[in-house]
Amino acid sequence: MIRVWKTTLKLRMIIGFIVILIFVGMLISRAFDLQIMEGSRLKKLARKQFHAKIYFMPERGNIYSSNGSILAASVNVPGIAVDSFMVKHKLKNAEKLSKITGISYDKIIRILNRNVQFAWIKRRVSGRTAKEVEKLGIPGVVLVKQPVRYYPNGSLLAHVLGFVGINDNGLSGIEYKYDKYLKGNRRALKILQDGLGQYIFIRGFGFKKATHGDNIYLTVNKQLQFVTQYYLDKEAKAADSRGAFAIVMNPNTGAILAMADYPDFNPNYYWKYSARYWRNRAVTDDFEPGSTMKPFIISGALQDGIIKPDTVINGHHGAYYIDGIIVHDVENGFGRMTINQLIEYSCNVCACQVGMKMGKPRVWHWLKKWGFLSRPHAGLLGESAGIDRPLSKWSEVGPCEEAFGQGAAITGLQEITALSAIANGGLRIKPYIIDKIVNPYGKIIYKAKPEYLGRIITHKVDREIKYMMRLVVKGGTGQYSRLIDFKVCGKTGTGQITNPKTGKYYKNKYTASFMAFVPYRHPKLAMLVVQQKPAKISYYGGAVSAPVAGDVFKSAVNILNIYPGGKAYKKQLKAGANIYDNSGVLILRGGSKTTDSGVKNASIKDFGSITMPDLKGLTVYRALAVLRKFRFSLKIIGSGYLYYQSIKPGTNLGKTGSEKALFLKFEPYKYYYFKKNKNKKP
Repeated sequence: MIRVWKTTLKLRMIIGFIVILIFVGMLISRAFDLQIMEGSRLKKLARKQFHAKIYFMPERGNIYSSNGSILAASVNVPGIAVDSFMVKHKLKNAEKLSKITGISYDKIIRILNRNVQFAWIKRRVSGRTAKEVEKLGIPGVVLVKQPVRYYPNGSLLAHVLGFVGINDNGLSGIEYKYDKYLKGNRRALKILQDGLGQYIFIRGFGFKKATHGDNIYLTVNKQLQFVTQYYLDKEAKAADSRGAFAIVMNPNTGAILAMADYPDFNPNYYWKYSARYWRNRAVTDDFEPGSTMKPFIISGALQDGIIKPDTVINGHHGAYYIDGIIVHDVENGFGRMTINQLIEYSCNVCACQVGMKMGKPRVWHWLKKWGFLSRPHAGLLGESAGIDRPLSKWSEVGPCEEAFGQGAAITGLQEITALSAIANGGLRIKPYIIDKIVNPYGKIIYKAKPEYLGRIITHKVDREIKYMMRLVVKGGTGQYSRLIDFKVCGKTGTGQITNPKTGKYYKNKYTASFMAFVPYRHPKLAMLVVQQKPAKISYYGGAVSAPVAGDVFKSAVNILNIYPGGKAYKKQLKAGANIYDNSGVLILRGGSKTTDSGVKNASIKDFGSITMPDLKGLTVYRALAVLRKFRFSLKIIGSGYLYYQSIKPGTNLGKTGSEKALFLKFEPYKYYYFKKNKNKKP
């Protein structure tokens, strides 16, 4: 009996030991599996479960004008958020929040019932609303400040700048194209969280410093942009245009100084406008240029030696039959005329004949050489390469049509770039609008430089085409852009618009354009104005677009301190007077040795007395001619007719050999008044 019991006990011990061994083996196997085989994967899962990151968006970089004025900046705006787990008395508090925020009671209740730790009630609220919510002191309802893009100038340059969405992402314009520079790097704070997902903050644990966005400086002059936009809006509204745009460029560098679109929009409230208001027409819209194409084709014919400025062509009195079509001139038909007169009076019939003399390959060659078949790459969003048929699909009269601006569709940016080549002496230059990009620490990471793409026409041909464009403004179709003290060169254009459904031209819809540069000899400004489908006043470029250029130029020469030069300034230089710009910088120093006796012996009629003459009502040229015998340090402000002189008429000047300071202010806007009232001083 005892032996049986001992045997049973021994058997049980063996079985128990075996069970323990099996269990230990399973534990070791499982531990091996967890620690060795699955260790890496489980560590990653643990990190995900217990480690978290809270991201803080960095401040977006600013956008500045050429003179450092802020065009776009980020400001912190309060928003209302809620942790629904912490909110008690939800029905009562929802009613309070609804009254303050203006959000419906039902919507707030739905937000509070989501049972989430974070939800927005309203992302952007005024400071007053934020204070009222803060006074309520509702547990779980917090104010969260977040960066919001702000455009202090409203609609100024809106089509170029674009706008930023609610998540601080650029959605249009410069904001979109250069988003990676402006946005910067996100800031991350690593934290621990428990099994319930609640945060456990450990001081100094994994903080990553944020990098603010880079700052972008544009080539745009803020004052000139305002003037351009003002006059474009004014004329476009008067003409009841469907759309309009204007571009001002420095033809010597390719820098875009102003770019305006009509109708405009306010990027601070971009969602209130339809998408058609957002696009930058100056770079996206293709249009048939009409007669503004003539200087480019004619200059190509001059360069090829096919014609000369005095070549005579028969205008056929405004109706020319060629290969089954009739080419008309818009107004009165012309007879025989030179190439100079062709540009001056914009004769389609004569331009057609020049195009036919050139032939298809040469016209195509010059379109490419002027840059009309490629993107300008100015750094703007949505730049178009224009539209034209392949050369193989041109009809027999293709060169004729292209010569007066039909057949090819181009963009405003392409045309102003080509115009700048004529203005700067025949060099094709790459346009640009980004002047520099500066990182948050002040280091310049990009700086633009003028980039010349080669010579298009020779100096000789360039002088010839400039003279023709000067005639357009002096006595031709562009007279509404004339200035008093400056010689302007320009060309008008009236392009037809194609009906996309029929492929034929509309009978009553046109594109009215005008391009110009100033001054004549050494241009500092080039400008293009295009009105799309003007319904009132006129549909001719000389009537509705040229006045915009004239008004902008009047202000631009003052803003940019541009002086006319010419014979009057040479006389002033010889007379010994110094001329300063608006900021007081000396730009011309005289060198004559006019003697005191020479002044004393001069008659009052010659304005040579020792008393100060009355200069009011005189132009800059006339005023300088009057002062040629005096030794003044002159500071001239403005252009046009003089309305203020710092030394009053009749003042005893003493010895004129001693240099005196004289300030002269001229007002271009008194031109019309003075012309109507010749016997009165303006």
